[in-house]
Amino acid sequence: MKQSKLTYRALAVSMACTLTFSLNPFIAGIAYAAEEQVQETTEAERAGGEDLQAANEALRSDKPWSTEDFALPAVTVQAPRPDWETKLSPGTVTVIRPEDYKGEQKTLPELLKDVPGVHVRYVSGKGQYTTVTVRGSTAAQVGVFVDGVLSNLGGDAAVDISTIPVKNVERIEVYRGYIPARFGGTYMGGVINVVTKKPEKTNISASVGQSSWGGYNTSLEITEPLGSGSLMVGINHDQSDGDFRYKNPGSDAAYAKYMPGYQAQLVSQIAWTNEYMGYMGVNTDFATVDEVNSAFDNSAVYNQYLSTVVDQYYNYLGFSSKQEVLSVFGWSEQQYYGSAKLELDHVRTSLNNQTEGIRKRIKGLSSDAMRWRRNNDYKNTDALIKWQDDHWIIKGSWKKIDRGMPQPNILTGDITDPSHVSVDLPGFFERKRQKLTTKDLLIGRRDTADNLEWGWQVNYLDQDKDYRNPDHALDGSAERAMGKWSTYDSRRFGGAVDGSYKAGKNHLLEFMTNWSFEKMDIDGSRMEKFDMSDELPNALRYRTYYEQTLFNLQLQDTITLNKAEDLWLTPSVRYNSSKVMGRAAGPNRSAIDPNHRWVKQEDTQTDSKTTWQVALKKKVNEQLTLRSTMGTYYRLLNLYEIAGDGAGIMPRPNTGSDGKLLGGSMFPVPEEGRQWDISAIWDGKFLGADSSNIQLTYFGRKSENLLQLYRFGLDYWSYTNTAKGRVNGVEMQGNFSWNKLDLNLSATYMHTKAREKNDSPTGDNIYYDQPHLYAPDWEGSVRLTYRPDSRTSIFTELKYVDEMYCWNQWPKYVQSSLTTIGLGAKYKIDKDVQVIAGVNDLFDKGPEATFTSKSSYDGSAQNKPVEYPLQGRTYYVTLQYKY
Repeated sequence: MKQSKLTYRALAVSMACTLTFSLNPFIAGIAYAAEEQVQETTEAERAGGEDLQAANEALRSDKPWSTEDFALPAVTVQAPRPDWETKLSPGTVTVIRPEDYKGEQKTLPELLKDVPGVHVRYVSGKGQYTTVTVRGSTAAQVGVFVDGVLSNLGGDAAVDISTIPVKNVERIEVYRGYIPARFGGTYMGGVINVVTKKPEKTNISASVGQSSWGGYNTSLEITEPLGSGSLMVGINHDQSDGDFRYKNPGSDAAYAKYMPGYQAQLVSQIAWTNEYMGYMGVNTDFATVDEVNSAFDNSAVYNQYLSTVVDQYYNYLGFSSKQEVLSVFGWSEQQYYGSAKLELDHVRTSLNNQTEGIRKRIKGLSSDAMRWRRNNDYKNTDALIKWQDDHWIIKGSWKKIDRGMPQPNILTGDITDPSHVSVDLPGFFERKRQKLTTKDLLIGRRDTADNLEWGWQVNYLDQDKDYRNPDHALDGSAERAMGKWSTYDSRRFGGAVDGSYKAGKNHLLEFMTNWSFEKMDIDGSRMEKFDMSDELPNALRYRTYYEQTLFNLQLQDTITLNKAEDLWLTPSVRYNSSKVMGRAAGPNRSAIDPNHRWVKQEDTQTDSKTTWQVALKKKVNEQLTLRSTMGTYYRLLNLYEIAGDGAGIMPRPNTGSDGKLLGGSMFPVPEEGRQWDISAIWDGKFLGADSSNIQLTYFGRKSENLLQLYRFGLDYWSYTNTAKGRVNGVEMQGNFSWNKLDLNLSATYMHTKAREKNDSPTGDNIYYDQPHLYAPDWEGSVRLTYRPDSRTSIFTELKYVDEMYCWNQWPKYVQSSLTTIGLGAKYKIDKDVQVIAGVNDLFDKGPEATFTSKSSYDGSAQNKPVEYPLQGRTYYVTLQYKY
């Protein structure tokens, strides 16, 4: 046993060293930070936490090694769960533990796919910009928190959930409908809270994994008691080339349609070249442009051509001798020679110029419809340092993301258009890249005084976004401001006080107030140019500095309504406010320019409102619980939605019915809405399962004042509140566990209705129906896990996403449905070492996803590649070690 322990320790140290040195280039940038873990506020929650801690202590007790140490836990998304989880919210909440999926190389977007009511959209493809919507909301209507601290920044349209690591995460809480008071802000869609692990006992864990398409990931986590608490250090790295294969369905048709004509044009130009050379006395039989360039680049061949042309040049000019030419034009011998050489060189130059466009279009065609995704790589590195005791918590994190930005497929046009078939061909994509570096720091403390449990925290975040595009204007279009490079530097400082007070036997009051102040600076290429006006350079016209101040005050009361203490009413009231300022570095505080007199150098808007929500919960018996919630919501707007960018996006002018300017800008107002849901939860035996948990929810939402971006003038667009919508749906989640078998089910059905109007100067200001984009009617997942023995676990997953609209103009463009199947197995070599292997999208269905639209030529239906092709079949293997 002693030798075995020594071997394991040596293995742990060697893996730690390997990981450390492999990540060494990134470690130098680590900044220390701190962030608070969500604390439960009720006495019952604290009791539940104590029970869980006692259970964990029992599991950690030092006892002889037995075959039970090999045992793999049941993988369930929600049940069985400790009692405190049922008290996270009086509304609908799902808890996911990344530990249950450890080794499967799942990211936050992939974990969220198993939650009913949640839709994950890979906006720019897997590993790229990814957003999440809840119950038919927009991505901007979802609040994303990490350890209770808001991740949404005012400079972002929505949170990019692909940038949030999950390696050192204890759980992911997904709230729909009713949002607990401890989360500052009001979110029409829902809230996702990522809770990092609490450092406890001494532990070293490491993993190394590989996957298809250049995927590679490593992680190292160390926890150790320190002072009155414990310290956790985590370092993780994940990368992928992302160069998967997919088929371009228009390639063959485009090749057959255009190639004969292009080749005929080349043949005609080559024939003209041979004929022209013959006029100068040189007999050639060129067949391609490359042959011409090769001959002219060969000095011996070129000199032979030149000698012949010089000898015959007088004849080419229509004279009988060279002397006659010299006499008539007054040339010297050198001038005669130079003119002959210039004429010969013109043949080559003319051919290349005349055929440049044709040759480029030919390169954009391929007889092979297979494509390899280009510029789709990413390298993500993050580090976490966290210290915590019974009162204090200090956590710092740092992450760096370096990724390509792949070329999208254009949604309009015909499937044979060059813009469709040339995507991802060499020479036809821009090497755009984004580097994102984030550092954050949070310090907090919690205390208890009689019936009051409360805490405070302060936090700081610094995020730098750096865009580079060395191939800007590759297509020959004019360069634009910030096209070659741009930087977005955001800093946010905030603080919060929250807690709970037990007022007598029947009331539990919870409160939260927080404040944050965010600044963003912007810079980019061509800022010294006069692209928008002859009077002001871009640097004085674009808004390059923004501020946003947020303040939230929220109260919640859980009221026990009966003596049996199985009926609870939970009302909540929230006050939320935002002040946004956008400023251009113009010469004064007057209008930016005479053509846009209403847009000032600095624009400011303040919005605030009080909203409410209420929940009713009844525990019918030990198995059945009924629950219902309803409330109002209010989405505060981001920086660009209020102030615009000073160039292409501006606040709309405040004009009268006659079109005359009444003065100043007309800013959009925050989005508003109402929601309700009714749930039934069964927690007990069902279908012969040893344990089961089934939750069925019927929900609805009505949203108003939704934002749309319209062209309001010849050279600018404006945000305006011109859309509204309604959603009704059903969520179902079921988790069943038998002796050796686990079954997890998740399903969502939504019926949506969206309407919008065009209130721009050229619009009719009448509401009309519109497709609800990226909101599938049906979505669901199934996971089946079989454990033949204590060491082995075999699982399979099925995920389905129904067809959905992906274009908000007529005709309606529909993205195809997608069904994927995954397989995997886990084997515990001994109590410390485990290997995991599997495959996602076994039948490679992702690259086959299409959207259907009409041809711009004949109106026929066409199936084109989706805007950003989806990665398909992906094999992975992971080796894990824990000491």
